[in-house]
Parts: sequence; structure tokens; C-alpha cells
Amino acid sequence: MKEKEVILTMSNIDKYFPGVIALSKVDFSLRAGEVHALMGENGAGKSTLIKVLTGVEIADGGEIWMKGKDHPILNHSPHEALENGISTVYQEVNLCPNLS
Repeated sequence: MKEKEVILTMSNIDKYFPGVIALSKVDFSLRAGEVHALMGENGAGKSTLIKVLTGVEIADGGEIWMKGKDHPILNHSPHEALENGISTVYQEVNLCPNLS
């Protein structure tokens, strides 16, 4: 069987917050047609990784490559992420945290 094309690669992703290493050298690849689940304990970095991918958080290191792009898309804005076909649906409502 022919191996499917890699459409997204995250390599050596680092993200730090004051006093916390949230992500350290994280690698992730996605091939066309694959479905993945990110699972782990509270504080493991799942949400942070998704926020880096969607441009909500700025990574401190690493690269994100997408099929069809000739340059890494690391540290793009949420708007640029949408233009690249990357989005997320949050479990909790995040749009206006100061409104009920």
C-alpha cells in the first residue's frame, strides 16, 4: 500500500511561560486521511500545542510546515492559520471570556 503524503509537520516545538516549560522539542506529523487524538494529563501541553498550531500562542522554537508551502508557518496569526485551513473548536466558549 502506498504511504500517504505528509500534509502537516511540527518539529522541535518549544513553548515557555514564566517558570514553566510547556512544550519541549515536540514533533508531530499528519498524513492525508489520518485522524489523531491528543491525550495526556492536565498540564501536559495538549492545548498549548493546538494554540501554537492555530496561531493563538507564539512558539519559542521549532518549525511548522504545511503541504504546498515553501516556508515554515511557525508563529503565524490565527487569521493566517485559517487561510491555511487550520482551525479548532474549543470545548469551552473562548470568544468573549468577560461575557456570560
